[in-house]
Amino acid sequence: MNCPARYVTFFVLVHLLVTVTHGAAHRELQVRLTPSGSAFVGLVIVIAPLLAMWLAWGPRRRLGFGLLAVSMFASLLFGLYHHFLAEGVDHVHSQPPGAWGQIFVITAYGLLITEALGTWMGMHSLRSDTRGQEISSGRSGT
Repeated sequence: MNCPARYVTFFVLVHLLVTVTHGAAHRELQVRLTPSGSAFVGLVIVIAPLLAMWLAWGPRRRLGFGLLAVSMFASLLFGLYHHFLAEGVDHVHSQPPGAWGQIFVITAYGLLITEALGTWMGMHSLRSDTRGQEISSGRSGT
C-alpha cells in the first residue's frame, strides 16, 4: 500500500476540483488573465500537480513529492498575490455580489488552503520517504 501517494492523489484531485470551479468563476465574471498568467495556471497550477501525482505512484516518487511541493508553493504565491494583495479585477474584494462572485471568493480561499496543504504534503512526504532514498542509493531493504 502506498499511503503517501494516496494522500497526494487526494490533495491533487481536491485542488483540481477547486481550480476548475475557480476557472469557471473567472469565465463567468469575465476576469481575464494575461497570456503569461494563463500559461502559469496551465503549467504550474494544473499540469505540474497532476504530473507529481502520477510520479508519486512509481519509482520516481521522491521527484513527484518535490514537484508537488514546488508547484503548490508557486501556486500559493501566485494566488496570494493576485487574489489578496494586488488591487485589480482578480482581487477577492473586486468581485460583484451574486453567486459567481461568491464562488470566486470561496474558491480563491479554497485554493489558498489546498495549495498550503499541498506544499506541506509534498515536503512531508519527501522528508519521510526513506524507501526512495534506499532505491536511489543502491541499497535494498530486502
